[in-house]
Amino acid sequence: MRKTGLLSVLCLALVGLFTSTTARAGYIEEKDGKTIIHVVVSQLPDPTNVATSARADVEVVRQFRREFPKIFAKKYKAKYKANPKKYGNYNWDNVEIVLDRFSGIKVEGVESDLLAIAGDMAADILYINFRKSDNYISNGFIQPLDKYFKELTPKQIESRVHKKIMPVCYRKGPNGKMHWWTMPYGGLLGKVLVYRKDLFDEYKIEPPNKNWTWKDLLSACKKITDPAKGIYGIRLGRGKHESWYWITFLWSAGGDIMTYDAKKDAWLCTFDSPAGVKALDFYTQLSAELWTDRSGKKRRGYSSKDATEASAKWDRGEIAMQFNYIEETLLARIQPEVTGMAPVPLGPGGHRGGELNSRMFGLYAQIKKQVICDAAWEYMFYYDSMPAQKLRTKIMVEGGMGKFLNPKYLKMFGYNDVLKLVPKGWEETFKIAIETGQPEPYGKNSNFAYDEMTKPLHIAEEMEYNNELAAVGTKERERQLTKLLKAGCAHANEIMIGKISAREMFWRRFSAWCLLAGIAVAFFFVFRKVYRIFTPPKDDGSTQGSWQFKRYFWAYVILIPAVASIALWRYVPLIRGSYMAFFDYKIIGDSTFVLVDNFANLLWDPAWWNSLWNAVRYSLLTMTMTFMPPIVLAIFLQEVPRFKILLRTLYYLPAVVTGLVTMVLWKQFYEGSEFGMMNKVIMNVPAIGFILIGAALFSIFLAFAKRLKFYELKLPMWICVIAGLFVFYTVASLSGPIFSQGTESFMASLKLAPSRLFSYTPLPYQWLSNSDTSMFSCIMPMVWAGMGPGCLIYLAALKGIPNDYYEAADIDGATFIDKILFVVFPTLKALIIINFVGVFIASWTRSTGQILVMTGGGANTETAGLSIWFKAFTYLQMGPATAMAWTLGFMLIGFTVYQLQILSKVEFKAAGKVK
Repeated sequence: MRKTGLLSVLCLALVGLFTSTTARAGYIEEKDGKTIIHVVVSQLPDPTNVATSARADVEVVRQFRREFPKIFAKKYKAKYKANPKKYGNYNWDNVEIVLDRFSGIKVEGVESDLLAIAGDMAADILYINFRKSDNYISNGFIQPLDKYFKELTPKQIESRVHKKIMPVCYRKGPNGKMHWWTMPYGGLLGKVLVYRKDLFDEYKIEPPNKNWTWKDLLSACKKITDPAKGIYGIRLGRGKHESWYWITFLWSAGGDIMTYDAKKDAWLCTFDSPAGVKALDFYTQLSAELWTDRSGKKRRGYSSKDATEASAKWDRGEIAMQFNYIEETLLARIQPEVTGMAPVPLGPGGHRGGELNSRMFGLYAQIKKQVICDAAWEYMFYYDSMPAQKLRTKIMVEGGMGKFLNPKYLKMFGYNDVLKLVPKGWEETFKIAIETGQPEPYGKNSNFAYDEMTKPLHIAEEMEYNNELAAVGTKERERQLTKLLKAGCAHANEIMIGKISAREMFWRRFSAWCLLAGIAVAFFFVFRKVYRIFTPPKDDGSTQGSWQFKRYFWAYVILIPAVASIALWRYVPLIRGSYMAFFDYKIIGDSTFVLVDNFANLLWDPAWWNSLWNAVRYSLLTMTMTFMPPIVLAIFLQEVPRFKILLRTLYYLPAVVTGLVTMVLWKQFYEGSEFGMMNKVIMNVPAIGFILIGAALFSIFLAFAKRLKFYELKLPMWICVIAGLFVFYTVASLSGPIFSQGTESFMASLKLAPSRLFSYTPLPYQWLSNSDTSMFSCIMPMVWAGMGPGCLIYLAALKGIPNDYYEAADIDGATFIDKILFVVFPTLKALIIINFVGVFIASWTRSTGQILVMTGGGANTETAGLSIWFKAFTYLQMGPATAMAWTLGFMLIGFTVYQLQILSKVEFKAAGKVK
């Protein structure tokens, strides 16, 4: 008992050691008679950046540091000296400030601020954007700034906080009272249409102006787009946040994303309005409308959505237009000789609406020292004050960048001679952008908004690609798009606003209780089963349960570090997760006990079940595509007569490339035009080629099936036949777009089928944006990179098979297939089982990073693991995320027991020396 007690104490001590050592960013130190106040800023200007605008920002920071002692002496010195108990007994007569750049762990898909907040090591000054502001406020990440705003005059507030963004900065907090939460800086950001003058000149099109409409935009796109040359009319985007491009059309159609009912004090998603239908219709035309180019080839859409090459394409003059921000201070960072700027086009009702935004500072809520708060506020206020703007303007003008500045600052600070260099129309464009702009979503849980609005966009585009969407201008098309937006908006209101009836919530909770009861019973039987599996038998066949501490004392002592490590990193999070699953868990502040509501909402969330189905699809495809190929490759490399070392090296080389580089490389291969490597291959194979390749692969499976039939192994025989048919269908289906084109009927396609046998794929595949190919495309890089290392393991095992086995098989008249079936597979059985278990586990645990890089969860590729990741680390819903994790674990528990049973029976033998 003492030994187990010691183990428990050690585990608790290690947990305490790791969980109690937290640190905060800002601090105060005394050095050389000075009191130095350190303030950490999340986005501090980079002094190594040589750009003129960056140098201007850096100089503002330096000037603030020089001015701070005067500011401090005037506002704080007397107050601090009068109350040393509150502010500390420091030398307040000689004060200096040091601004440190925040440097924390950066993870793809997660804001570094969020990770730092979770570890209680966040910067003192946080960067806040509009759509995540509600999240930061409701979770208590930032503190109210009321006492600081009280010191400002109405004129100062008006100059810093534009009336259109006032509701974002000054709003209700968790206590229901109005507070100032953020301080904007850098002026307003408006959305404008930026265009390439050279392309408009080349195609003899009048450049965009303030009277441009959607019709003009579409017409220009149609004239300019030439996919054969890699030229597109407009840049749009892909991924979970694609709706960022769509909302400009939504606002310009007269619609809105979210509305606030002041009487009910409630937010509601409203993007399913008739205006939303018009915007979705137009956006789908730009993205996927079927048309024929000058050479007679069929094309889809007029936009480039290739995120990896977007900037390079723009710089090369291959994209004619894109939406971009225009800043209040710096009107543009573009070359006016090549690039022009105009307001966003007018919608069908004469509306114009682009995004209105602003960068904002927030003060971290967990700062304990008032001195740090005061110093941080002074930086937040000074950074965009008039003295700072004057200094910026001076440096920009001296650096030759004055023509890019807002004329109002040039006039304000006496640079009238530079005004004539400012391109005509830019100031008017900015004014129009601000007057017609709408704030980015900032309502309740608005960080979900882009994700929820993107789902109908993806479905509509895929329906258009599959010719399932009715013709433009028809009532049927309007009905289809309305249905998509209604469903998307209803789901958004449920997820974001929590709009659920009491009756429905009752049944959800009832089903949750049933689930939890099932989990408890299942875990009891599982642990009992596991205990029995790994309990060694006695000589008489019964099991022995004695720990025998005295006999194995030193063995237990040696195991203590390993057990403590597993307990710390596995079981402590497991216990913590059990607690979090029943709370509306907050990283900061008090969590609310919600009993089974997290499980209740999860069980009735179709998005969760879809992500679970995607995880199953991913697992099946992973096991199908990555488990058998290394075995087949190892057999071929074993039999190849020459160049064995060279071939093994070539197949292993992809493994030395890092995972991220592999994913980025394959994303370029999957480019959705005929210039993408995959499309270049596919589009140069005729329809009959796909059929013959599929038939050849099927014949291999059929050959194995025949030998299995000969030995009367019927079940494996049918498995081979079914697998062969599946492979044949998968490969032959690539010829589908060749035989069935456009909106042809089945009978018309059937009549034309013989004449199209030697035709080629008419349209390039959208590998990563089409749900039919996206999951397959995410797994292919793993096959490419993992086949080499996997086959070397099997190759080493094949070397251990004695030649006597092969000679005996030859004497018995065994064929090549017989040797594989009855010599190779039985000998490698243990290794195959181990690798099968490993592949299965990897298919459920490693999908998150791969899919995040390849598609970001778009095109119906969001698996359960990725869904949990987003829920926890993007939307900060830790309670629902842990409930999802527990549910997923419960569903996998059966296979876990099966794995343990398999592994407990596996026997390993050393191979003999191969001569």
